[in-house]
Amino acid sequence: MGPRRVTVTVVVAVVGLLRDPAFHVAKCTAEALKLKIPSKFADPVIQPLVEFAWHEYLQEKKKELRGEVWAYASSVMCFIDGQLLGDEKELLKWSYREWDYRDFKPEALYQAIAEDFYTKYLKNSQHVFVYLEITIEEQPVGRLLFELFSDVCPRTCENFRALCAGGAKSPHDGRELTYKNSLFHRLVKNGWIQGGDIITGKGDGGESIYGPTFEDAEEPTREEKPLSPRGPGTDGAKPGRRQVASLLCPAESQCWRAGKLLELEAPACGISGNESFSVRHKGRGVLGMANKGRHSNGSQFYITLQPAPYLDKKYVAFGQLIEGTEVLQRLEAVPTYNERPTVACKIINCGTFEP
Repeated sequence: MGPRRVTVTVVVAVVGLLRDPAFHVAKCTAEALKLKIPSKFADPVIQPLVEFAWHEYLQEKKKELRGEVWAYASSVMCFIDGQLLGDEKELLKWSYREWDYRDFKPEALYQAIAEDFYTKYLKNSQHVFVYLEITIEEQPVGRLLFELFSDVCPRTCENFRALCAGGAKSPHDGRELTYKNSLFHRLVKNGWIQGGDIITGKGDGGESIYGPTFEDAEEPTREEKPLSPRGPGTDGAKPGRRQVASLLCPAESQCWRAGKLLELEAPACGISGNESFSVRHKGRGVLGMANKGRHSNGSQFYITLQPAPYLDKKYVAFGQLIEGTEVLQRLEAVPTYNERPTVACKIINCGTFEP
């Protein structure tokens, strides 16, 4: 019996913007090659990405691959056995040259495929989607579209959704509870941008659909750890210094006071009780609720500008930006004084997005 013959198959990988027809040209080509010559091709690796995730992926690939990739402008990347080939046009050229494959489908068909795929992709998540339309100095700059993780943070997500949709009334004065016409009042460079004070717009107020604040769902836990940098609190105080200490509070009342004494708006000593901590602040565009301690979630929220692990287990993250890369960049670039934008950054419209 002779040596076993090893069959080497080609792996085609396609990563790209799921709403762009170019991604679907590449996807269909990779799938067609597998169908046409199954003995020569492994199952294609297909990675559809929403707009924000694609931008983050592309930036990382540019750092990794360097060279000519710095000028890469397409919305899809095609790889052959792990090596970057190029966009969908390069994949089609390679497919014809090496495997005599041609694609004759019309552009209009791919446009329809892309729209249908996008709709089904969002609906299949079974999550809620909301949008915020933004102006800077009264000039429209675009829309932020968020995916809310309503399966892990249902109470927090419903509060945010309702404040985007509008219609709920304050039990105190009958005022409509909505993010519409509210401001982003705080911008921490390389940290986060914060808004949602629907009472004063200054960062010292807010109101949820459940009342002035709504309680946390979980029992608080204690642990001894260094205190984190001052996080996205809701008392409107000026930023404090980074303080590092190791405390184990003998009583709850002392612990909650410690957060203020040390100029921290996160609960000190790791005492916390948010609805869910399963969503980590692992990257840019994470949406979370600002608070000033236990049972103090209201309407203020923040959007991270980079990974912020120091916010984990102190603030509940419940959503992710999926569209609006350039809008977030515009907000991030606004000039500030004492972490307050010097020009008006306003939510002029908001609501629920139906895929």
